[in-house]
Amino acid sequence: MGFNLIDLVKDQLNDQVMGQLGGLLGGSADQNNAAISAAVPGLLTGLMNIGSSSDGASQMLNTINNTDDSLLDNLGGLLSGSGKDSIMQSGSSILGSLLGSGGLGSLVNAIAGFSGLGKGPAKSLLGLLAPVIFGVIKRKLLASGGMNIKGLMNMFSDQKKNIEAAMPAGFKEQLEASGFTNNLAANVTETAQNVAHEGKSLLGRLLPIAIILAVLLFAYNTFFKGGLEEAADTTKEAVSANLNVGGELTGVMDTVTGSLGSITDVESAKAALPQLDKATTKLGSLAGMLDKLPESARGPVMKIVSEGMPQIQSLIDKISAIPGVGPIIKPVADGLLEKLALFQ
Repeated sequence: MGFNLIDLVKDQLNDQVMGQLGGLLGGSADQNNAAISAAVPGLLTGLMNIGSSSDGASQMLNTINNTDDSLLDNLGGLLSGSGKDSIMQSGSSILGSLLGSGGLGSLVNAIAGFSGLGKGPAKSLLGLLAPVIFGVIKRKLLASGGMNIKGLMNMFSDQKKNIEAAMPAGFKEQLEASGFTNNLAANVTETAQNVAHEGKSLLGRLLPIAIILAVLLFAYNTFFKGGLEEAADTTKEAVSANLNVGGELTGVMDTVTGSLGSITDVESAKAALPQLDKATTKLGSLAGMLDKLPESARGPVMKIVSEGMPQIQSLIDKISAIPGVGPIIKPVADGLLEKLALFQ
C-alpha cells in the first residue's frame, strides 16, 4: 500500500482542529503538541498489535465498519459542538474494549508522563482521536477494496515502519516503562483464553449429541445396514444446525452492539439504521431455526441472547437519551427487542 497512515491521520489535524484539541486539553501549547504527537503513533501501535491476530483484527474490523467516517468531513464543527463529549466517551469505551483496561491505562500514563498533561486530558485526547483514526482507516480500506480481516492485517503490517518512525524521541521508552506492551499481550491472551473457553464450553454441550451420533452410526454399520441411516443423518444435521445458528447469532449480536455503540448523535443514528435493520431481519430468520434444533441444543443458542441482552438494553437506554436520537432509533430498537424476545 503506497501511503503513510500517520500522514493521513495528521492531514485531519489541521490548524483549526489542533487549536480546538488544545483548548479541550487545557495544557500549554508545548504540552498539547507533545501529547498529540505521541498519541497518534502510540494509539496506532496498540491497534497494530491487536490487529496482528485474526481475532483482534476481526474485533477491530467490526468497530471500523460501524464507525461513521463522515465525521472527517466536519471534524472542526464536531469538536466545537455539544457532540464532542459523546464522541470522546464512545471512543474511550471502544479503546477500552480493544486494548483492555490495562492497555488503555498504560497508554494514558505514557502520554501523560511524556507531555506533562494530566491523565484525564490524555484519556480524553485518545477518546477523540480514536474515531478519527478509525474513520481514516475505513476510508482507506474501502478505497483499496480491502475491507476485510486480511486487508486490515496487511495494512498494519505494511504501516509498521511508518508508525515506528513517527514515535517522538523518548516516547517509546515511556511506553515501555508504563508496561503498555505487556498489558496489550495480557489482553490478547485473555481474549484468546475466553474464546477457547467458550469453544470448550460449546464442545461440552455438543458432546452428548456427538456421542449419540457415534452410537447411531456404530449400530447402523454393525447391525442394521440401513435401518438407522435416516436417524443418523438427522442427528448430523442437528449438530451442524446448532453450530451454524450459534455462530451466526454471535456475529449478529456483535453487529448489534457495535452499531448501537457507534451512535453518538442524530447523524450517526441515521447511519446505523441500515445495519440494525439488517441485523433485526437476520435475528428473525435465526429464531425460526430454533424449532429445527433438538431440545438439548436450544439452550446454548438461547444463552447467547440472554447473556448479550443486558448490554444491548443498556446501549438502547443510553442512546435514547441523546437529544434527537430517541425518535429515530425507537422503531428499530423495538423491532430488535421483539426479535430477541423470540429466543427467550
